[in-house]
Amino acid sequence: MRTRNLIASFFLLDIAVLSTLTYFVSRIHYGQTIENPQSVYNLMGLFIIGWLITTLIFIEDIRNLKLGLSIVFKTQIKKFVVFISIVAVSIISFKLDDFSRAVFFGTTSLFIIIKLLISLWFFYYYSLRDQLNERPCIIIGNTKIGRELFRYYSKYSFIGLKPIGILDNNATANNTNKIIGAIADFESLYEQQPFSDVIIALPLSEMENIKHIIENCEKNGVKSHIVPNYYGSVDRVFKINMLGNFPMLDLRAIPLDGYPNRFWKRAFDIIVALTLIVFLAPLMLIIAILIKLESRGPILYKPVRLGADNKPFIIYKFRSMEVCDDELSGNRSTTENDSRLTSFGKFLRKNNLDELPQLYNVLRNEMSLVGPRPHRLNLNLSLKQKMNSYMVRHWVKPGITGWAQVNGWRGPTESRLQYMARTLHDVWYVEHWNFWLDLYILYLTIAGKKVKKNAF
Repeated sequence: MRTRNLIASFFLLDIAVLSTLTYFVSRIHYGQTIENPQSVYNLMGLFIIGWLITTLIFIEDIRNLKLGLSIVFKTQIKKFVVFISIVAVSIISFKLDDFSRAVFFGTTSLFIIIKLLISLWFFYYYSLRDQLNERPCIIIGNTKIGRELFRYYSKYSFIGLKPIGILDNNATANNTNKIIGAIADFESLYEQQPFSDVIIALPLSEMENIKHIIENCEKNGVKSHIVPNYYGSVDRVFKINMLGNFPMLDLRAIPLDGYPNRFWKRAFDIIVALTLIVFLAPLMLIIAILIKLESRGPILYKPVRLGADNKPFIIYKFRSMEVCDDELSGNRSTTENDSRLTSFGKFLRKNNLDELPQLYNVLRNEMSLVGPRPHRLNLNLSLKQKMNSYMVRHWVKPGITGWAQVNGWRGPTESRLQYMARTLHDVWYVEHWNFWLDLYILYLTIAGKKVKKNAF
């Protein structure tokens, strides 16, 4: 069954189950006559909308349902947490309090149990079906990816392939590996123990060898599969995607390329930024008044920075200097004991309070709470020439705080160590982003010991 059809089938089944459970639990709780049927319909509508949003968020996880029982349950538990959170927030937001809590908890509890049972049935149904139709195969190439393929297909035999062993010209069989012969033994091995599939995991440099193996496969009616083996030739995190009908190798694949990750990061940014603006509004008003009383000039400093995909935007900061650089072409970094800083400005910068207006940038979708800090335009040009990977920072939105900052790499970028350390920390964050890392960085921004290093 196609994945798209499978997702649609599961969703329709889930909606039917949810609707039936809501009505069934309501009848049990209220009796034969439901005093306020509209409240039940409202709750049923929230359940359906909540599950639709949850399904869209985890739309890529449908494939996990065949990759091991523990993965099945982890996937479902994540979905239930998100689903209940969405419904609960909606109930609070719309002030829907005219239904029984027993109906809410009874429906969600039964739904969780039924969904887990359906997932369990789905897993064992496909496991049994695929095990009954296992196709013996061999793997050619004792490479890193070849060994990983053997281990993977041996562990997840329900996928439908049962590896016999590995053929390789440069390794001999022993008790610790799965080598069963050389590539030249292909035909003799096939006569002794017929196999239906061959998975070629040789480096792409061995193209002549690969062509010869494919010819042997077709000669014997065996299906051949090539796993693009880029290990050793590409030293970056990568993944292979289909662009139309063409396979594409995406170098430096990053977690935020995926829609679910972008959705969660953006939702978190909006919720936290709005909350902070509301609670910190009195503090920001006081800061604005003190800036105005201490020196002449605007309250805000609004320089131009480059954001995601190299798009320029205006960043908002509380003015901390008597005389600021030009907002577009300024090229002078702040130094320790900078004579341009006001007394109150030093306090603001030392405690990162000058960055508070950037919460507005977050709401405008120009920045994130966490990400690589945006640099001056001239500094971007300079560091771009010094480090090939520097512009990878601009694959994601810049942040109010970042991995480099909480590790003490802020301030000057004059020495090679300073600009390399900051860039490498930012690139590492881009490649290894996850939600918990953002929370950890926010925690270090508040309580970390290194975050105030070079804060001037």
